[in-house]
Amino acid sequence: VSLNGNFEKATALFENIKTQASQVDSSLTRHVAAIEARSLKALRELEKKMLRAEKRKYADVQNQLRKLKATLFPNNGLQERVENFSLFYAKWGKSFLENLYLHSLSLEQEFTILEEK
Repeated sequence: VSLNGNFEKATALFENIKTQASQVDSSLTRHVAAIEARSLKALRELEKKMLRAEKRKYADVQNQLRKLKATLFPNNGLQERVENFSLFYAKWGKSFLENLYLHSLSLEQEFTILEEK
């Protein structure tokens, strides 16, 4: 997240305001410059807050991905190396074996995920 283009636009806007203010009264130029400095500082602070918020947002997504990976690959290994086959067989019976056989006939080395409907 970057507000660089907006800083340039704000600076250009304040230059126009300084020009107009100097035409009215030359002493107003310093006042406009002070307002410009405060405004640019506020924009920098906003940019920092936006960056922190975006980091938090991506940290949440990253944590979700870590949890998903831990579920699919317990102890950084394959799930079938950790989960016991008998739990699945007890829950779904012979149909589990049939579905497992039906979906694992591929010669390609890829993962197959069976979902409960």
